[in-house]
Amino acid sequence: AYWAAEAATVTATKPKWRKLEIELEKLMAICYATDELLQDATALRAIISQAYAEEMAYKLDDAIINGSGVGQPTGILTSGALIAVAKETGQVADTVVHENVQKMWNRMMARSRKNAIWYINQEIEPQLENMSLAIGTGGELSSLAKEFTERRTLYNRPVVAIEQAAKLGDQGDIILVDPKQYLGIDKENVQATESIHVRFLYDENCFRFIYRFNGAPYRNSAITPAKGSSGYTLSSFVTLGAR
Repeated sequence: AYWAAEAATVTATKPKWRKLEIELEKLMAICYATDELLQDATALRAIISQAYAEEMAYKLDDAIINGSGVGQPTGILTSGALIAVAKETGQVADTVVHENVQKMWNRMMARSRKNAIWYINQEIEPQLENMSLAIGTGGELSSLAKEFTERRTLYNRPVVAIEQAAKLGDQGDIILVDPKQYLGIDKENVQATESIHVRFLYDENCFRFIYRFNGAPYRNSAITPAKGSSGYTLSSFVTLGAR
């Protein structure tokens, strides 16, 4: 983009495009149940369907967060676009402090902040509630800790506990994400089928669930702002390094 004088033209430039090819991967689950059990437990089919739907949802979300990209989605935490904010000097192991959250927010792209969500391991909730700020030789409760305790938000963005986040102290126990910057494709809803033939000699029914999905972050690297310090990058995916 150029500022052009009247009746003048501009020098043409060409953008460089990255080829992102995503092919559907298959998530599959199998369950066996005897005829006697199905006949005697009238609600078993519904229970199986609900339980396997929940398990497949967990596996899908786990792949979106942690997936290797080989035979499964590329996860946020394995993406080249991820920024990992380093721990503070002298920070105690297995803690989250005010400065960690502050620096994570600072590395989130400004245009992504309005969509951002904090995903956390439930273990770190007490850490967020007890964050403090040093004042002279003492200290006081951090404004972020007060916000989290009262509203379950940080910088006015929701904090959501998920099972897929890493355990307290590991990289990925707290993640700041703009979900709109993750590209996901699927074929259709979960295909649920039942067969008596797979285990016919054992008098068992086989329940099969299949969901075809794949995904990856739109960007494969962090962004260097037009005006910023050397080495300063921004991203739509930010996490806290190991402590």
